Amino acid sequence: MLYFTFMESKVSSPEQIVESSDRTRRGLLWGVLIVVIVGIVGINIWSSLRRHQSSDLVAHERVPDFSLISQHGTPLALSDLQGKIWVADFIFTRCVAACPIMTGKMQKLQDEFKSADVYFVSFSVDPEYDTPEVLSRYADSYGVNANKWFFLTGKKETIYHLTQKGFNLAVGRQSTEILHSSRFVLVDRQGQIRGYYDSNEKNALHKLRRDIKMLLGKRKLLKK
Repeated sequence: MLYFTFMESKVSSPEQIVESSDRTRRGLLWGVLIVVIVGIVGINIWSSLRRHQSSDLVAHERVPDFSLISQHGTPLALSDLQGKIWVADFIFTRCVAACPIMTGKMQKLQDEFKSADVYFVSFSVDPEYDTPEVLSRYADSYGVNANKWFFLTGKKETIYHLTQKGFNLAVGRQSTEILHSSRFVLVDRQGQIRGYYDSNEKNALHKLRRDIKMLLGKRKLLKK
């Protein structure tokens, strides 16, 4: 007996061809979408790494040695601040414009970092008037922690030279008006200036807070 096997040839209909083509297109679109998503994720990771690298603090000049008189009537030198993170500003007690605002913002920094190893130093640019007694009353009016915030006075020539040559900030007189910078200056534990921050700009003060925390964080890492 002979057996004949008949092979049935399937012929795709036009509808099946269209459906197959749609599936292929969808597959290609999904493939492109996945590549795009992976690319975006990769770019975000790269940008995050770049931001992390760029967040490292720039090292400016070192603060030159100085010895001035605090609001306590006792000497305070750069060596007394060795090993401490500190923020400096330049004010005078008779100022009725920028200085009260600056001191108020410094006070907020003091309160925010009261439990941290952060100190504050305000240099008087009117030292002939700002005696230790005057500075002490001024400090008390702002609720200053006298153990962590120092107001310094001394010879005018010494302070002006320190301001201009040491901190690279402007200071001077125009008639009876005293001109000075409104910037805060961040100094690290080695006496290195790590940043300048306009006290009038919210974003600058935000960056100052972030940079202080960064210095504190680096200290914690070193302890481990």
